[in-house]
Amino acid sequence: MKIEFEPEIERAIKYIEEKISLPRWQIILALEGSKEFKKKIPRKILKGAVQEVEKDHSEPIEMIMLRARFGQAGAITSRVQKVHHRHPTFLEKLGDATVKPLTGLPIAAGILWGMFKLFITVAGFITDGLMVPFFEGPYDNFIRGSVEKIFPHGFVHDMLIGAPGTGYLESFGLLTTGIFVPIGIVLPAVLVFYIILTLLEDVGYLPRLAVLVDTVFHRIGLHGYSIVPVILSFGCNVPGVMAARILTTDKQRFMMLTLLGISIPCMAQTAVVLNIIGPFGLLWVGLIYLILMGIFVSMGSLLNKILKGETPEIAIEIPPYRLPRISNLLMKTRLRIEQFLLGAIPWVFVGIFIVNILYSLHATDFLSKILGPILGRWLGLPQEAIYSLVVGFLRKDVATGLLAPLLDKGIMDLYQVITVVAMLAIYFPCAATFAVFLKELGVKDTLKSTALMLAVALGVGGLLHLIFGLIS
Repeated sequence: MKIEFEPEIERAIKYIEEKISLPRWQIILALEGSKEFKKKIPRKILKGAVQEVEKDHSEPIEMIMLRARFGQAGAITSRVQKVHHRHPTFLEKLGDATVKPLTGLPIAAGILWGMFKLFITVAGFITDGLMVPFFEGPYDNFIRGSVEKIFPHGFVHDMLIGAPGTGYLESFGLLTTGIFVPIGIVLPAVLVFYIILTLLEDVGYLPRLAVLVDTVFHRIGLHGYSIVPVILSFGCNVPGVMAARILTTDKQRFMMLTLLGISIPCMAQTAVVLNIIGPFGLLWVGLIYLILMGIFVSMGSLLNKILKGETPEIAIEIPPYRLPRISNLLMKTRLRIEQFLLGAIPWVFVGIFIVNILYSLHATDFLSKILGPILGRWLGLPQEAIYSLVVGFLRKDVATGLLAPLLDKGIMDLYQVITVVAMLAIYFPCAATFAVFLKELGVKDTLKSTALMLAVALGVGGLLHLIFGLIS
């Protein structure tokens, strides 16, 4: 069946037919963005035809042609489909309400706020009520006692449990910081997050959220399903980066991975940020996320304009709302927790081990002294905070944890801690995420993405220092 497009599209098809000998259907697929058939048309001819159409429209030619296809499909459906009137069910009404901006946005805001409150309450109880007493009591007595019997002092002692008198966050011991951060702080947060995420997924809400945010994501060259890697990255950046494979072009994948690295903090960072900044009020935590959201939108828009490449459309299938099965919920949560544990804890150990080696060689002090005067002046930070930024190249969550003692001792004020936390969230992915970046993007694009992160981090850090200096 021949599809009749708008007159401008038909003129473009005829223009190409006059220039080269190619079937109409192949020309249509080329105009719709098919790489296979675009190769059959000289670039100058194809570009001229596309520009002629798009100059009279405010949207890409692919969208215009897709609308024509949907229109014809709707016309065919209306001729052959018999519609019997019936009253929609409550779930059908709810399904419609969650994809319409007027009702969907308040519903989404309510769901996300409830998710956030539940996350803070439950994860906070597990960490503060169960994990901290266990690690500060029985675990601490057993581990420190056992290690000090065999290694009273020296490099191995410090490698395993840290220097004498240091706490769990700042000790940088494999058996103290290396266990306490991922198990005591991060794991409860990840567990609660993935249970909530899996519940929303199985109920059927995530596809509706993708439809709801589709218009927003289109403005930065992505589509609604980009919300999936974004949400996954709030748990752990590694599965989030891998989920970006759902995007079909190199341009979109580069944009998505860069934006994930720059502006989406994983649950490890979130848990530590809540522990450090949370006591000062959720307003300050919200400020961190507001900064990151602004970076996501502004950098996405900028990258969409300067990067060459396609931004094709996809169809989003919306399933009906349904009750989740407990067995599926438990299985998915278990698999995601296993993936996190296998992906995160080994890298925490590697990061701590490398930091201890660098510390014993005085390399971290050397880097801090070199970078300290420059970054200290630009960011308004004390020398001790630069050490956290250096460590952040290996483990962001552990580096963020190093800020707590500086805040407690009065070496840094709240504004300075917020500046460092924002920079740590932006400027470099953790070692595990960096490894996946290399696999997904290749060396060249990974280096480009990393350079962007560093530039944005320094720019944001300097701007925050300027703003906080004016209001303090």
